[in-house]
Parts: sequence; structure tokens; C-alpha cells
Amino acid sequence: MNRKGAAAALAVMCMLAGCGGNNEEKVEAAREEQVYPEEKDVVASLEEAGFEVEQTDDFAELDLDVSRIRAVKGEEYLDLCYDVASDASDKIVEYYAQSYQKYNLVVDEETVYCYSSESVLQSAGLN
Repeated sequence: MNRKGAAAALAVMCMLAGCGGNNEEKVEAAREEQVYPEEKDVVASLEEAGFEVEQTDDFAELDLDVSRIRAVKGEEYLDLCYDVASDASDKIVEYYAQSYQKYNLVVDEETVYCYSSESVLQSAGLN
């Protein structure tokens, strides 16, 4: 392909991709609402997968009223909070960041959790 052909192909690709234009419109993906399993189902799934599970009605370290599930199996873990007030999410995230060396975080409207790997989420029925 010669230089003119390559330049023309590049221009067409840029137009199709929306590059180079001064487009004011931005396309945003619609946020899909996440539906979480019931707490008792998460606990049962984790126990069945061999995790040691602790369920409480608070986050004692932060003096917060949330439903909390903590599960551990070797190096794998899940720390999950349901019914989180909007002003408590940041506190929980900060606690997780300081408490776990290797972590993944998910913050949703009333749910916040920290986990070690995707396999834990699968065991818990969260994905």
C-alpha cells in the first residue's frame, strides 16, 4: 500500500473510531444493577467450600452497624459488608486498605467487600 492509501485508510479508521473530531457528546455505559445473594446463602456456599466463616451484625473495629461476613481458607479470604450506610463506605475501604496486603475491593450502594481472588468470589456465589 502506498503512502496516500495508508493515509486514507488511517483517516477512515479515525473517523469510524471517533478520533480527531471535536465531539462534545460522550457515551457512557449504563450501570447494571448488581444483585447480591442472601447472606445465609453466601455463608452456606463458603462453608461448603471449606472456608472458616464468621458472621456478625457489626464492624466492631470501626463501630459500625453493618452485616459482616468474614471467611478465611489458607491465604484466601473474603470480608463482606451488607447494609452499609453511604457515609460508612469510605471508612470500610480505608480499613481494608490498611488491613490487607493483597486485596481487591468492590464498593456498591449498600455493599462493600474485599477479597483475595476471583476463586473466592466463585465460592461465595458473588459472580
